[in-house]
Amino acid sequence: MDDYEEAVLFTFALLESRLERIEYLLNGPKAEPDTKLLTVPERIKKLEQSLKELSAKTALLTEVQTLVSNHSDLLTPPPNDENGAGLDPAQKCAIVLSRAPDFASTASQLKSLDDQQIPQSDGFAKLAKLRPRIAEAEERHLKQALEIADLRRKSGMVVSRFKHIFVLGQARCWAEYHDRVLKGERTVRRIEVKKEQKKEEI
Repeated sequence: MDDYEEAVLFTFALLESRLERIEYLLNGPKAEPDTKLLTVPERIKKLEQSLKELSAKTALLTEVQTLVSNHSDLLTPPPNDENGAGLDPAQKCAIVLSRAPDFASTASQLKSLDDQQIPQSDGFAKLAKLRPRIAEAEERHLKQALEIADLRRKSGMVVSRFKHIFVLGQARCWAEYHDRVLKGERTVRRIEVKKEQKKEEI
């Protein structure tokens, strides 16, 4: 069995498993499947029959088929003359076969992703329950930040007022007192000089 046949069989197996899941969801458990190995045409015929039965039971598939038939241009790409120009069928087949291992590896990766378990939602549920408390804490933190900013502004105003009144104000007072003392000393000296001059004249 070459890579192309292996990829085709793997694809059929995936389609059958997905159809069985859908049938289980819609109809519940069914009888034990036939263990007889079927050929590829028989498996294709079985898939088509299962799809027909599902479409007959489910209105959703009928609506999808109606949409596909009415708007087939949306799902079918426009013809492109440049695509594959100059290649004969053998060359195209060789290109497809060269890409067959990529299809098999991609299908295997998708299958492994499908088999992975969904993470437990307990942590997310607890976090969702804590969300109101987190929002309340954020609001409280914002109020505290606003109060701290207001206190900083008021303390800055108090410090500035203290400097102007007690530091600069006292400095101005001492400077004024110093000027007054100097003026008094000058006045006293003038008076003393005048007295000494009068004494000398006498």
